Amino acid sequence: MKRILLATAALALPVSMSACSTATLNTSEQAVVNSNVQYSEAVQAEVRELNELTKIYIDAVNLYQQAANTSKDLYTLKPELVQMAQTRNNQRGMLQDRVIAMGAKPAEYGETFGTVRRSLTSLRSVVGDKDDVAIQEVLRGERYILQEINRAMDTAVTPESRTLLGQLRTDTDAQIARLLEIEKTV
Repeated sequence: MKRILLATAALALPVSMSACSTATLNTSEQAVVNSNVQYSEAVQAEVRELNELTKIYIDAVNLYQQAANTSKDLYTLKPELVQMAQTRNNQRGMLQDRVIAMGAKPAEYGETFGTVRRSLTSLRSVVGDKDDVAIQEVLRGERYILQEINRAMDTAVTPESRTLLGQLRTDTDAQIARLLEIEKTV
């Protein structure tokens, strides 16, 4: 009965509150994006792509922090997940900075689906092995990030954005490889 109540609470609370993760802008960044500049269709499309990735990164930070908080492996998995959350947060800032440099407003909130995913992760960790759930969810997140980066790179983006996306893809590949190695020991 206790598991059912905990599982219900883990799923219902974020969904009922419509909680979305946020990453707010400082005052000078907000001033840049408040200007009323008209953009070409190509710039608008690129901004949309970068903002979609930004939303995914915002959600990833929160998912990885949640996974780190549920992990019982204090020596390998938890520190790795904390580091990944920090790295993804820095990269989220890089994506937002790129959008600002293009003169547009960057995404500040995650996707609604990200909230649901974190709720389901909470539910799974109540009824399963916390470390196994943590690593599986983070691997799923990293693979999704890689898929979305590849999708974005297939669009017409500027060389500056393509360079950034290439760096993000290289890092994501490395993180997936690292997680697969950790998974063998968990």
